[in-house]
Amino acid sequence: MNECVNDRYSLAESKNGSYSLRVTGEDGSVKTVHSLYDPEAEARAIVNDFQYDGKGLLVVLGLGLGYHVAELNKRFSEAEIIVVEAEPDIYSLAREHGFFPENNVTLIVGRRREAVLKEISGYQIRDGIKPVSVFTLSPVVSAFPSYYQPLLSSLKKTVSVRLWDRLKYPKFRENTNRVLLIDSGYFLIKEVEKALTLLNHEVTKVSVTKGDKGETLLPSLIDAVLNFKPDFILTINHLGFDEDGVLASFFRSIEMPVASWYVDSPRLIIKEFKKNVSPYVSIFLWDREYMEQIRSAGFDTVVYLPLGTDTDIFRPMKKIRNQESAVSGKSGKAGITDCICDVGFVGNSLYDSAREKLNKVPESFHSLVEEIACRLSSVRASLAEVIKDTEVDTLKVLMPQQRLDLEAAVLWKATLLYRLSCVKELRQFNVRVHGDKGWNRILGGRHNIKPPLNYYRELPVFYNTCRINFNATHLQMKEAVNQRVFDVPACGAFMLTDYQKSIDELFDAGKEIVIFREREEIPGLVKYYLNNPEKREAVSRKGMERVLKQHTYKHRIAALIDAMKEKYN
Repeated sequence: MNECVNDRYSLAESKNGSYSLRVTGEDGSVKTVHSLYDPEAEARAIVNDFQYDGKGLLVVLGLGLGYHVAELNKRFSEAEIIVVEAEPDIYSLAREHGFFPENNVTLIVGRRREAVLKEISGYQIRDGIKPVSVFTLSPVVSAFPSYYQPLLSSLKKTVSVRLWDRLKYPKFRENTNRVLLIDSGYFLIKEVEKALTLLNHEVTKVSVTKGDKGETLLPSLIDAVLNFKPDFILTINHLGFDEDGVLASFFRSIEMPVASWYVDSPRLIIKEFKKNVSPYVSIFLWDREYMEQIRSAGFDTVVYLPLGTDTDIFRPMKKIRNQESAVSGKSGKAGITDCICDVGFVGNSLYDSAREKLNKVPESFHSLVEEIACRLSSVRASLAEVIKDTEVDTLKVLMPQQRLDLEAAVLWKATLLYRLSCVKELRQFNVRVHGDKGWNRILGGRHNIKPPLNYYRELPVFYNTCRINFNATHLQMKEAVNQRVFDVPACGAFMLTDYQKSIDELFDAGKEIVIFREREEIPGLVKYYLNNPEKREAVSRKGMERVLKQHTYKHRIAALIDAMKEKYN
């Protein structure tokens, strides 16, 4: 007895009472997918003839009514079976009329071929690279060749040429290294690539966009590794990596060294470290405060690597400094058209981002965020130290992600309050603030607030126009300094910044840059150096000498590569 389901598929009852399936293929011919006598016996026979050791992934092309899948699942109970079915209607028939396996089988139905391959790759490397075997339901594959044949070719190629073995090779054998840079568009990527090139290393990039998961990046990474054969992977802030550890597992499986340079809080970026911990991942931190935390998470190679500067971009511009005004930038904005200012401050108020982060925190904790932020903004302490003095039991009810959201909200709001208090100390001087519109909301019209500056074109010019460049560090940094502390002296300009512990080893404070420890010191220091230009110039000159000698991105990348070579040679 035949039962017509639609124009392309029909069910046919076999002699033993089970159903078979007839499909109309791409060429118009009708194919019978299963035996019209005994589909179960047929499934046992074809599985008996299938050469498979039961290890790794078993990719089944074609679901039909599922008899072969059930037999494979029974025979190879330890295998991870992935069934690819092009037609959602066939999947529906299998659920209703066939032998549909509910357990230990992953189904990929009606997906584009590219998406299928990416998903299979993700399963393959999730817990280390697994071998792949392929089982084809021949009548279905021959009925829809335009879908299945390219998949079969790609999968067979992976198996036949032992792709994963080709991804393993000796590293760090030459003086010149090959570096695969994961390009997230982050501000530091240009500087890192340039420094690598200046050091005569070879660089290639793989682009990643926000929201990309590890599986999405795999095809590009595999292609780059095969063709470029890098000595190691370099990423900023672990960008490109995922919380599920897919990329970390992939790199571990092919024994590929990875260097991740953190220039923002790792706690807020990577969150739970467990699945990204690997002996092949080395962490470089711009702030020593986080080193013990990263080691405790399981990373065995943790190296301190501060920020630096690009002296081709940040350099003295004597003509600008000596004239009464500066030419506007090329960005099409108003640019720098005012007279040289006494004090310049460039920084985000964090007004909008602080509100966004607060909105992620349960409303019942908003007042606590404000309380902790207020306290943190007025003391020289880490967030952990301040939270110790808070209602710890209250925070225990938060889930891990909620706790991280609360910490981020506190840090951003505390930095807002801290920067606001610093800028208010400057109000008696001719101060010019470049930043976001949030400054207008929190300062009103009493200050000279200007739009943000382009980092590469306008900011170097602005640093050269200011008699005193002022800096207030983001409170996510307990010990580290931001790039402004290097960029300003590189311009031969004067830097007044808040004290950070790392300054003690980076500069000779008072001779190469000037620091304040308490906000109340700001007006007196500004007044003194405005009234003593010769002392200001001496500090600026010595600060530039120190930066050129020790603090460029070329110095930083050279140190990073030395650390990688030491570990893997």
